[in-house]
Amino acid sequence: MPKETPETKRARKAAAKAAARERAARIMAGLAQPRRSSRIKVVRTQPEKPARALIPPKDTPLPERDREQYADNAPVAWVKPKA
Repeated sequence: MPKETPETKRARKAAAKAAARERAARIMAGLAQPRRSSRIKVVRTQPEKPARALIPPKDTPLPERDREQYADNAPVAWVKPKA
């Protein structure tokens, strides 16, 4: 395939820009509908049902955890040295 000359390339791009401007002006004026891809299909679906909790809520507070449970896997910079 022969290489495109700069003049040909400029002319092709200018023609494409002019066509795009004309199409945009027609769309803004309401004379044309914007193109949609044939792969896109708009459908209405039923709204998702809210998720239910697997564990019922309790009034008791959560059990306390020791700092050491987390400190073993934390990076060194995150662990506060013991005084």
